[in-house]
Amino acid sequence: MRKYIAVLVFFALCFPLKNLAQNKDGSIHVPDTLSAPYIKIKNIEITGNKLTKPSILIRELDFKAGDSLATFQKGRKVNFNDRNFYPGDSSELRLRMNYSRENLVNTKLFLTVNIHLKKITDSEYTLWIDVTERQYWWLFPIAKLNAPNFNEWLRDIQWSDLSVGLFFSHNNLFGLNHQTSVIALFGKSWAVAFGYKIPWVGHGKKIGLLLGAGYYNMYTVEYASVDNKRQMLYAPNSQQSLKLVAKLTLRPGLYHYGTIELTGQYVAISDSMYKLDSNYLAGRKNNNSSLSLYADYYYDSRNSHTYPLKGILLRGFINKVGLGIVSKDVDLFYYGIDFHFYQTISRKWYVAEMVKAENSAGENAPYFYQLNMTQGKDFIRGFDLYTLQGDQMYFCRNNIKYELIKPSVTKTKEGQQKNKFKTLQYAFYLNAFADAGYCVNKFTENNPYNNKFLFSWGLGIDFVTYYDLVIRFEYAFTSIGTNGFFFGFGMPI
Repeated sequence: MRKYIAVLVFFALCFPLKNLAQNKDGSIHVPDTLSAPYIKIKNIEITGNKLTKPSILIRELDFKAGDSLATFQKGRKVNFNDRNFYPGDSSELRLRMNYSRENLVNTKLFLTVNIHLKKITDSEYTLWIDVTERQYWWLFPIAKLNAPNFNEWLRDIQWSDLSVGLFFSHNNLFGLNHQTSVIALFGKSWAVAFGYKIPWVGHGKKIGLLLGAGYYNMYTVEYASVDNKRQMLYAPNSQQSLKLVAKLTLRPGLYHYGTIELTGQYVAISDSMYKLDSNYLAGRKNNNSSLSLYADYYYDSRNSHTYPLKGILLRGFINKVGLGIVSKDVDLFYYGIDFHFYQTISRKWYVAEMVKAENSAGENAPYFYQLNMTQGKDFIRGFDLYTLQGDQMYFCRNNIKYELIKPSVTKTKEGQQKNKFKTLQYAFYLNAFADAGYCVNKFTENNPYNNKFLFSWGLGIDFVTYYDLVIRFEYAFTSIGTNGFFFGFGMPI
């Protein structure tokens, strides 16, 4: 337990809770009075965009120059800095300015976005957008655990289990939000990968393109489960894979998105792996080649993609693994739905819920292709030390949270220029959670938590800071009688 306390003390020392100032990502500024019931946005000015092209910002606005927007609702003055909405409150100006600022924040190009109205006449105004750009290029060392996951590694820390390498990225090439990244990783496991993303191309800028390629040589591989505990092989060249990806992203409306992704993959396992589980890959082979097609459609009105507090995300998806073109090794089909809901219930209290259901058209998929309810974004809290894999999974996560430290920045000294690193942005949220899930696997033996309703509950603290970093500290109790302290990365819901 002492190592957990040491980590908490480290964060307390690094992020002192003092000198708080404005909202961490900016705010909306309007004149004290707006006498006209409608105002016209005469023109748009942008400052602070040293690299980013103005068109990238303008396309995110929920209105355009020349539009007229209502300023009052039933004689009531609008509180522009209040993010909550009330029955009967439908001020067009407030809604559209809020949505526009949130859209700009969600591009992940800016640390802060401030929107101002500057008066020209009583009914005509200039919209002034002032941004602080992020650091766009990065070069730093990275490490990968040759362990099942971070929480298992913490219980038996072995520094020799680390593979190390370098990560390079630029997230705003040419000022057009183009993104490129290169990863090279060496050690017991090693990998090289490259990606290039063009967010929006073509007429209307409603289509995006991503191309990627990667080669992975894994030292640590989960090949089976017994009593829902991971059975691991630790050996050089246990699993090798080559993956090529081409993805189209569609955006027919500001809050409507779609994805079409084509993936080619070659995966091979060592003789040692094959002896341990001959059904690890499809067809009881030691290598598989496949061409897969994934497609989804989703509506996303979340106020923040990093740590949302209001809005909804609704996504439906299908995934055909093995099209029978490159080879006939794999023939699997998955489909599902994913719903997230976020609501402000008072000034400092929030609720969040998510439900996901995913199914496969067949049964008894090879272990490599099974759905996993303890990996990536698919999990229920408190089951980090177990594995839950099968042909179907259904789970939900629920949070009620209290804002301990509001989204804030350390105050900059008077006269000091805005800087990407001199101002630290952070917020802390205390949350109570309750999760539940069910993983269907009719053909597994000696795994008592498959085909069983599972649930967990507990308390946690979320630390949110800039560059999309969310760190979770959680203590969870589970329906199987276990409890413990866990670290998590990324938003819980």
